[in-house]
Parts: sequence; structure tokens; C-alpha cells
Amino acid sequence: MSTEQTELPPTAATARRISMDRRMCVVTPDRIDIRPSRASILLPAAGLLAGLLLFAVVVLWQSALPFPLVVLLVLAAVLLLPLSGMGLVYSVAGAHVVVDRAKQSAVWQQGLLGMGVGTRELVPFWKIQELEVEETVPRDHRGLTQDVAQFEVTLLKTSGRRLRVGAVTVPRSLAADGLERARQVAQAIGDIADKPIHAAGSRRRRPRVVRPHSSPSGR
Repeated sequence: MSTEQTELPPTAATARRISMDRRMCVVTPDRIDIRPSRASILLPAAGLLAGLLLFAVVVLWQSALPFPLVVLLVLAAVLLLPLSGMGLVYSVAGAHVVVDRAKQSAVWQQGLLGMGVGTRELVPFWKIQELEVEETVPRDHRGLTQDVAQFEVTLLKTSGRRLRVGAVTVPRSLAADGLERARQVAQAIGDIADKPIHAAGSRRRRPRVVRPHSSPSGR
């Protein structure tokens, strides 16, 4: 009898989660998803509830309301419901950045049209030079450190272009923890893409990070 064992695919239970600013980095052996945080569900859920309430008001009290008000309520509901629905779906299942070992690429996706639709930036692994972690909160005019520390993770392309992955912001007293979380995100991406990590720690702010453009292909 063969002693070979079938390796089971990673599940949500085995995924490692790293908290970032307004996002959650979910790490599995072959894929990294940087998703909206669970708190982002609140706004679209409130919009969805408001849209349903507006429709209920129109159905129940349309005969008692002025006609122009009824029209305004219907228009507001028609706008709120689809937008809030898309926002809710994105908050639950969408992703801002996806790094996939099988596809050998990192993808920046559009906001409401996440989940593989509406790509803003596609970076093949061979175009990645390194991952960088640096502190982006400058000293004040007296040369003193601020009360908060922010560590930003960026991807540097071979062309010299820099793409923002995300950031971790913490009180200055927890700077070591914030830096460690940012390093873990960069290291996870570096491990999948087989690229080096440059963790600068606390340094002066580098030039402004270039945001991904609407072009589906990286330059």
C-alpha cells in the first residue's frame, strides 16, 4: 500500500491574516489577498438599508405624500440600492491587491469592481525588482517624532515605478509592532514572487508613490 498522502489545498482556516489600515492581508501559500477590512461593510450596509426603507415609505405612504417627494424618494432608492449592493459585495468578497503564484503576477483591482473585474494595474513577477517598507510620517518642524508611526509597503518595478500596497498606522509607542506587521506583508509577497525585501524602518520620506493608472497593463 502506498504511503503517499494527498496534500490538501489551503483553506480559510489555515490562512494567515495581517491587519493593515482599512484593509486585511490574507496570506495562503500560493495567494495573497489584500481585502477591505470588515468595518468597510458598515457604510454599504447602511446605504442598502436606507434604500429599502425609502422603497417601503413610497409603497406604504405614497398616497399621503406629495408627488414630487415620491419621485425624489424613488430616485434616491434607485441610486442607493445598486451602489450599496456593489459596495457590500466588494467589502465581503472583493480585493484591492491580489498576488497569485499560479498566475505569476500581482494585480491592483478597482474599488467597487474588485473580484477580478476592472484591473487597474497588472505587474508580472519578472517586472518586480523588490518590496520596500519605510516609515512615512515625517518629523515635525522642531525635529521631533510624531505621536503616530506609519509604515508603508510599496512594490518597486524594474522600470523604477513604485506602487503602493498598503500601510500600517499605529501609536508611536507601538511602532515596533506596526513595523513588524508591515514587514510580514512585504515578506509574504516577496516569498511568493521570489523577490528581495528592503525594510528601511524609520527614514526620511521618499518621493511620492505613483498610484496605479487605469491602463490594464503595467509599464
